[in-house]
Amino acid sequence: MTRPVALVTGGARNIGWACVLRLAATHEVWVADTQAPEAPLPDGVHYLAADVARAADCRAAVAAALGAPAGEGAAGARGLAVWVHSAAITAPARPIEAIPEAEWRQLVDVNLTGAFLMAQAAIPALRRAQGCAVLIASRAGRTGVAALNASASGTKAHYAATKAGLLSLVKSLAIELAPDGVRVNAVVPGSIEGTMIPRERWDALAAQIPLGRLGTPGEVADAVAFLCSPQAAYVTGHALDVNGGTWMS
Repeated sequence: MTRPVALVTGGARNIGWACVLRLAATHEVWVADTQAPEAPLPDGVHYLAADVARAADCRAAVAAALGAPAGEGAAGARGLAVWVHSAAITAPARPIEAIPEAEWRQLVDVNLTGAFLMAQAAIPALRRAQGCAVLIASRAGRTGVAALNASASGTKAHYAATKAGLLSLVKSLAIELAPDGVRVNAVVPGSIEGTMIPRERWDALAAQIPLGRLGTPGEVADAVAFLCSPQAAYVTGHALDVNGGTWMS
């Protein structure tokens, strides 16, 4: 039996890769990223090179996942059951006045414009399947600080701003696509184990988290899987925090 198709952008490592492994139990999964996963691909998982900051790459990723020619808008192809967007980059913390314009634009291009371009490419296929989308945001988008506490080194305002924009984009997508039966939500991780946080900082961070530890990529993937499941069939436009208690709405 043909499995439903899931596309994970930014799925080669960390939270994205955990989402790939979680979805692979039930879906045919396509990983779109600038670099291939370091781990072997499980059965039913495929990799394609894509830069979400390029509209042509976004269209090609959706078309490849659905087995359709990239230039034809995937007309007549299978629908896209799940789109998980985990593609993002970060930069060193520095005060706002010290952020180079080029660095600001690079983070906006990848983290926010990339999500917009991928949404444009995925929407027709999501409509065909009445599928669902989950975009990975960040606690920084809630607080304006890409850390547990502000410091003299700066807030990473560019990273935080892109993640705040992502949360707003999720609401806009949810409103526009609800009449088509497409659900769109966000998962908002806090401090999560992985390459985005240097290993030597984990213990100090854990001491500041109410639950006493960093989260794991798998725990974020479980939240994503819930939002993509029938159990969340009446949930759209929601941002689900997975942060160990460091931010509470």
